[in-house]
Amino acid sequence: MNDKVKYFKWTACIILLVFLIGVPLTAFSQTKDKIRIGTAIGLSGWYAPGAKMTQTTNYDLWVEEVNAKGGIFVKEYGKRLPVELITYDDKSDVGTTVKLVEKLILEDKVDLILAPWGTAANVAVGSIANKYEYPLIGISCSSEKLREVINTLPYFVVILNQPRDQGRDLVELLKEFKIQKVGMIYVADLHGIEFAGYTAPQLGIAGIDVSILKSYPLGVKDLSPILKQIKAAKVDALVGFSYPLDTHLITEQAKVLQLNPKAVYLSVGVAHPPYKYKFGAETVEGVMGPGAWSKKTPYPGVKEYVERYMKKYNTEPDWWGGIITYAALQIMEQAVEKVGLDRKKIRDVITTETFPTMIGPVKFVGGFNVQFPGNIGQWQKGNFEVIMPKDKRTAPPIFPKPPWPK
Repeated sequence: MNDKVKYFKWTACIILLVFLIGVPLTAFSQTKDKIRIGTAIGLSGWYAPGAKMTQTTNYDLWVEEVNAKGGIFVKEYGKRLPVELITYDDKSDVGTTVKLVEKLILEDKVDLILAPWGTAANVAVGSIANKYEYPLIGISCSSEKLREVINTLPYFVVILNQPRDQGRDLVELLKEFKIQKVGMIYVADLHGIEFAGYTAPQLGIAGIDVSILKSYPLGVKDLSPILKQIKAAKVDALVGFSYPLDTHLITEQAKVLQLNPKAVYLSVGVAHPPYKYKFGAETVEGVMGPGAWSKKTPYPGVKEYVERYMKKYNTEPDWWGGIITYAALQIMEQAVEKVGLDRKKIRDVITTETFPTMIGPVKFVGGFNVQFPGNIGQWQKGNFEVIMPKDKRTAPPIFPKPPWPK
């Protein structure tokens, strides 16, 4: 028997032995020692405050906690693999986000990707994720127009409440308050345009007059002319679909102008603890915003999450999307532990199964999550409380809102 015949016989015997004892061949051929996950997100620029408060802090917390237990168990390797997170600064520019995500996929060859911050960036990266077949859970993404195309993006799902969820509850709340006139302002990007585009007509249908409807540019430095118009119109409610920096600007200038309608609703940034820290609990008392969850949210792990977050960062978590970000990471972790690192299988699991998370049992229907701990919250005595929908209230709403302190 020549050497070549002996080699093939021994090889056949080894393969047969491996098959019989159930050891995967990959155990002999692969030496993967970590899961590489990438994200391109605003570490600088206009989106940076929101990205840090909602997502990047939670990305880092999750990686730390996963690695503390040895990583994520991956069946195909028969062991836990630690997570390495690669984060690039997209400078709050959507074009840069797309380029960096392609770099993560094509050059860094990451196993998975995490969402950027902001509706426009999420939608853009959703297309990239679909192109390269990477499962992506959109987080800070609210878009009704996305419903028209999400069926063409099978690798992209969205976990955050959408304009129709929050807008519907806002209309119901203003009806409950018997509001008659509203002044509405909105940032002129996808977030503001879509929320105003959905909510303003619904208010009209409900018999509530939107007497002022004005947009403003991203990066605005002065909103006092519009706010003066709203004050002169003597509206019952001020509604603003805003980002964190303009949410602060609106609050600051409304306070100076003593624009004191009975209800104030602003969007992204209201539920961020820096909003309360900057203006003080007395000033923000009664201000409403989207999200939402609270310390009283009745799902397993919430209390412990708040404690861990505060211990690591010495601040409260974001009461808007912080826990939603962490829930998205919980879902990704559960999917990997169930099917390994095959991205198509991960996609299939995410889009068909129900996941226990800190925001409740999450299920994606038609690409969108249908489970939320709340849609609208309100600052009350230094705590952010869920006030809509009614069946998830952690406290009754304050109405009318107290005047701004002089």
